[in-house]
Amino acid sequence: MSGTTQVFEVSAAYQLMVLVAAVDSGAFPPADRRILLTSITSAEPEAARRFERDPALAALLTRFDAVVSYNDLIAPLHPKGFRPRADELPLWERAFRLALGIPPEHQVELALESIQTPPARSILAVFATASATVYAEGLMSYGPTRDALPNRMWSRIDRVLHLDLVPGLSPMLLSEYGIPAETIDARAFRGVVAELAASRVRPRRGPHALLLGQYLAPLRLLSAREESDLYADLVDTAARAGHDLVVYKPHPGAPPAYADVLAARASRAGVRFEVELDAVPAEVLYETDPPALVLGCFSTGLVTATRFWGVPAVCAGTRAVLASLPLFEDSNRIPLVLVDQVVPHVEPDRPPEPEAVRADVLVAVGYAMQWRAHGADRQRAVAALQDPRAAARRYVPDDRLTLLRLPGGSGAVLDDAAFRRHIERRDRRDEARALAGAAVRRVGTLVGRR
Repeated sequence: MSGTTQVFEVSAAYQLMVLVAAVDSGAFPPADRRILLTSITSAEPEAARRFERDPALAALLTRFDAVVSYNDLIAPLHPKGFRPRADELPLWERAFRLALGIPPEHQVELALESIQTPPARSILAVFATASATVYAEGLMSYGPTRDALPNRMWSRIDRVLHLDLVPGLSPMLLSEYGIPAETIDARAFRGVVAELAASRVRPRRGPHALLLGQYLAPLRLLSAREESDLYADLVDTAARAGHDLVVYKPHPGAPPAYADVLAARASRAGVRFEVELDAVPAEVLYETDPPALVLGCFSTGLVTATRFWGVPAVCAGTRAVLASLPLFEDSNRIPLVLVDQVVPHVEPDRPPEPEAVRADVLVAVGYAMQWRAHGADRQRAVAALQDPRAAARRYVPDDRLTLLRLPGGSGAVLDDAAFRRHIERRDRRDEARALAGAAVRRVGTLVGRR
């Protein structure tokens, strides 16, 4: 007797909303059992609040036959650090099946987020024959896959499920493997948010501006002072726009001192200030108590506010954070670029870009980030960067253009074939230099031992 068990991995309340919307819309076929596998991936998960224990989310858990903590399952290991060795995988699969109550004859189907890193990547490795859906709820899904996946992994991924956050764009995530993208029904998503909102009994605030905090300093995208100054300037922006109440929704990992700084700035600006203490996603607030304006840096909540609730939003600081990214391949680059493109700025120097321009920018920046995986996009990237006034030129620096022999760089622009030959020569030269360097170090070591 065979059967199917579906395992849904999720790490935050927002992801849970997106996942349940996909389930409710029929994106997953019926199964004998559905298990929700929750993970807390913060630096100190023992001290973090477990979202699956939040009474406000209880209604969403009813879609699953069981809810299991991944942290408890692999304790004392950390979800981000658990990377089982290949020879251990059969033992781990047996252990997971036993702990999750999956019968030996059941086929496993997975729904995973952030497939490039643990815990999703580790879970896919453990269930070595399982098929998988990758669901991507945020703006990062529009960027290229950060790390290559081995054939034994990507060949088992059937699709990328995502919210249609930016009209006219399709996610680049996993597209280099020919994996198709499918959108999650927006009505189902709104329905899930409305279900959560119905359980909240707090009185409405009335007209207010909502400030979305992020996690920029701990990620070293800004200093703590720069991040608090950014939010403080947004408090001033709300005051200048005529709002007499600013509500700050902090990131769960944000320093408490931010709220004190913002309260002081609000007092000087002559506006009232509140901190949203409920750990619900911003979308629930849009449903229960819609703000008149949403402000932030590059939070996905800026896009969902306008896209699904028609609430106006403004952004600030996107270009400063773009300039601070330590690597061009940083996964935050595409979310920053998209918010910079589609959300009006506090100090607007241009209107939001039309769909065609956004598509050109996405191709050009995505290619420049992961050009080896997206070689098929080179000609489109060249075309998007050809005009010095093109929007894409704002997001790819000259040194990157030069490295990739693209328009705007100091070298000659190369077509596909010439660029491939150029890269092959460069790779051979770099390999020869590495081998020569290793040989010199080896000789030095041997001489030093004499």
